Amino acid sequence: MAALTLESVSKRYGDFDAVRDLSFQVQKGSICGFLGPNGAGKTSTLRMILGLQPATAGRIEILGAADGRQVRDRIGFLPEERGLYKKMTPVEAIAFFGALKGLPPAE
Repeated sequence: MAALTLESVSKRYGDFDAVRDLSFQVQKGSICGFLGPNGAGKTSTLRMILGLQPATAGRIEILGAADGRQVRDRIGFLPEERGLYKKMTPVEAIAFFGALKGLPPAE
């Protein structure tokens, strides 16, 4: 059984194809690197895998779930940057990171 499966996954932003028809599997117990030049769609793909943004087309399955948010307690992700967004207030940033781990917004 694969830990991660992507089948014909695509992500469009308007007229721009960030990811086009990507398919691969990562087997349980294996290590996989995800390399490519700037603009190749690596970040968009990781965001789709984690359930942070929807795919435009295709199918993603991670640890048996169709949405990475369903198994977020079993996923570790270390982004290149901390992911602080200039338009977010500090409180919004804290709420955002809490929500990634399942913390209710009101809390």
